[in-house]
Amino acid sequence: MSDDHRMRALLSAIGRGDDCGTPMSNQLLVDDLGWTPRDVAAMLHDAKAEMLIWGLRTGGNPQPNFEEIELTVQGKRFLRRAAEAT
Repeated sequence: MSDDHRMRALLSAIGRGDDCGTPMSNQLLVDDLGWTPRDVAAMLHDAKAEMLIWGLRTGGNPQPNFEEIELTVQGKRFLRRAAEAT
């Protein structure tokens, strides 16, 4: 799976949490996506660097570890553009 597809999958999972009022965490994303904790953390690092997500940093490994993860306006735009391109 390409990085673009992985980012889209990650942001979509976070968006589903937003839609049902359940902010995501690393562990919830691991459970939802079936990825390793390290893969989730790496993609969250990239998403945060691109300002696609917001979340509260917490302890735990692997880092970064977040709770209350939500999409930013940029994250919602990324998903919208990706859907339009399909």
